[in-house]
Amino acid sequence: VTPTGFLLPQQQALVHYSCLIQEFGALNGLCSSITKSWHITVVKQPWRCSNHFNALGQMLLTNQCLDKLGLAQVHFVARGML
Repeated sequence: VTPTGFLLPQQQALVHYSCLIQEFGALNGLCSSITKSWHITVVKQPWRCSNHFNALGQMLLTNQCLDKLGLAQVHFVARGML
């Protein structure tokens, strides 16, 4: 909404959302808040850790290291080391 009224291109785009949601649904049957939190963990935080030059490789490496650390934590807890 603007002082002059509604913006028709944005309003027109809303017509397509319900169709797309019905057709594709949420990823893995999850709600959008969970998808958003995963996006923050998997994309935004590694992006911030990168130097933004060839960021994709750095982001993938960051995610790989975080996955390994998480797995190590699970194993250490299971063995009573943490």
